[in-house]
Amino acid sequence: MIRKIEEKDIPVILNWYNWYIRNSTATFETEELTFDEFKQRVSFITEKYPWLILEEEDKPVGYAYYSDFNSRQAYACTVDLAIYLDPNACHRGYGKTLMKEMIDIARKYGYKNIVSLVTAGNIASEKLHERFGFVKKATFEDIGYKHNQWLAVSYYYLQLESE
Repeated sequence: MIRKIEEKDIPVILNWYNWYIRNSTATFETEELTFDEFKQRVSFITEKYPWLILEEEDKPVGYAYYSDFNSRQAYACTVDLAIYLDPNACHRGYGKTLMKEMIDIARKYGYKNIVSLVTAGNIASEKLHERFGFVKKATFEDIGYKHNQWLAVSYYYLQLESE
């Protein structure tokens, strides 16, 4: 089941997000977030965009949300997509479920473009985006430094058809 985020979800998904901060390069954040910091982020984003929770047997297994691609007004037709899964629930099709739902929502709300930043080498995320028609438009080499390594980021782009 897919539903909107609720405050009760924050401790669970914050735990996942902090795991990604500590153990992966999926996010370029390097300092774990507190409950209040993450709650404030959720509140800020959900004032304007959907933030969805995917549940399996009444337990969250993933989340997805949109945010501004850029704060300047002419970019309002473009959204930035983020998808995160419970680290113990990867490779079970949950990313596909969330991606499909988020693309449907973008179409429903009339967005023209979806952009995702993917750390180069995150094969699962790269394949997920490509499966749904995203095209890698640019890669910025050595743009971030985390876990004692320089990292590249690729911009994946999906242009939605006008209805």
